[in-house]
Amino acid sequence: MPKHDRLDLSRENRLVAANTRGALMSDTKWRNVFSALDASGSDVVQCAIKFVGIDEEKIIRRPGSAALRLSRPWIDTVEFGPVALRSIEWVLFPRVANIASTDPTIPGKQYVQDIDAAAETITNLGHYPSELTTRGLLITGYLV
Repeated sequence: MPKHDRLDLSRENRLVAANTRGALMSDTKWRNVFSALDASGSDVVQCAIKFVGIDEEKIIRRPGSAALRLSRPWIDTVEFGPVALRSIEWVLFPRVANIASTDPTIPGKQYVQDIDAAAETITNLGHYPSELTTRGLLITGYLV
């Protein structure tokens, strides 16, 4: 995962340029998505993020206002620390979040997220590359 310095941001720029055909989202638009969901009081607590250049999606807590306190091109995640927003290929807010237990002897829980309300919040922001799928609300950052 990227760290919080200029060399890593430059590396992310090269990785994105080498692996994508065009950007649909910017650092500011990603910040707007996470800020709007936080401000709306959305019950969406989990998301799956696909990073450019990494094959598998990563499940994280939805970044809230505290995660946006870093400088512009970064967001702080509990799971990975600072992440460059421009490295996000897409974000999926699943209809059902699987919340793991911190105790291995206790099973995790499933939590139904209000994806329709989240989609309305994103629609109110303007023209964002989002779609409702059977899995949830998908926001695409790049054409690959």
